[in-house]
Amino acid sequence: MDARSPLRVRTARGYWLPFVVELGQRDTVFVRRPWTPQARLLGEWAGSFALAVDPGYDVVHALNAVPILTRRPYVLTFEDHLPRLWADCPIPRLSGWLRRELARPRCVALLAMSEYAMRQFRAQNRGARELPALEAKLELLRPAIRRVRREPKRRTADALRLAFVGTDYFRKGGPALLRAHERLRAAGVPVETTVVSTLAWSADDYVGPPSDAYVTAERARLTQPGVVHHAGLPSQEVRRVIADADFLVLPTLHDTFGYVTLEALAVGTPVIATDTCAQPEIVEHGRSGLLLPLESDGEVGKWPWLDHREEPGYQGAYEAAIEGLAAALTEQLCRHAPDRAGYRAMSGAALERVDERFDEARARDRLEALYGRMRAHVVGGDPRGDVTVGATAGPASVWRRGAAPSRGGRRRRVRRG
Repeated sequence: MDARSPLRVRTARGYWLPFVVELGQRDTVFVRRPWTPQARLLGEWAGSFALAVDPGYDVVHALNAVPILTRRPYVLTFEDHLPRLWADCPIPRLSGWLRRELARPRCVALLAMSEYAMRQFRAQNRGARELPALEAKLELLRPAIRRVRREPKRRTADALRLAFVGTDYFRKGGPALLRAHERLRAAGVPVETTVVSTLAWSADDYVGPPSDAYVTAERARLTQPGVVHHAGLPSQEVRRVIADADFLVLPTLHDTFGYVTLEALAVGTPVIATDTCAQPEIVEHGRSGLLLPLESDGEVGKWPWLDHREEPGYQGAYEAAIEGLAAALTEQLCRHAPDRAGYRAMSGAALERVDERFDEARARDRLEALYGRMRAHVVGGDPRGDVTVGATAGPASVWRRGAAPSRGGRRRRVRRG
């Protein structure tokens, strides 16, 4: 390429693109292609790296996966774990190799979506030799969104209108909302709850109830009066559900980020979310929404029972967490539902939160600056942006030194917020 050509940025396909990659960068053309197809065959661990071997691009903007087998410079946006591996990875040396890849000059920047992601990254890589080099590239660049509504909303309907949107119903705390709905109606509070979810559940999810009987009983709550359930809706209809609601409710036990909360703020819908992971950075308790208490590990800021489903006390811990969230949600809604003037102020604060923290123009300008650095490497032939792949041990040698993966082993669902 030459200095006057549009920069061709290789990225993937996904719902997250307009939040973290495609923000209107000028002089940029995005090349969208499948990112980690090998993960479908090998397991979730294989999603920690991307086989960016296809031609037709100048630089890479990756999400979570480390680009390998390419000489092009890249920036990498990540949600929480990086490298994106957990304790059950069948190749013990893969994490160290990927860290070394990230430390190489070809990686221009590591963009954490949240302070929570930065805490998780540091805890995961504590003691690693590469950590000082990785820290030098690490910065906070939150997902961004354009404000849709200009003026705050008013509560005009008699009934309190609540919305839940999320595929992983049990991970995202859907049962807590339905329990709160039942209690509000019993207390004489008129409430209408719309749930958009496939109600996805798997016995080997990393978070969620192991008990099939519990899942059946909680799904049955969707038939109670005042609840409307959609297994799926077009994106435009989902946005309308969020915009029409008085509150978006996300009583989640774990979300790597939670883009749906940004979509709610952008239309002036206050959010009621769990005080965990990145949600406290999105929702200001008492201003742009409300936060529900949840037990925390005290270091990273996540529920300590994550990845402990096989322990005897897990089902009880899950049930206790859902019950606690339901009780807190009921109490908060009873307190705030009658305050219509306060609601308008909260809606206005939701819109202000977008401008203050998730402004699209600011994020776009930062990405343009990073893309400019990568462009200089490509156009100028700077060796820091065009490193020979064979300079370090590749994935084949890592595989030989590690254990071969078992395709018949337990496969966990992809952790997406």
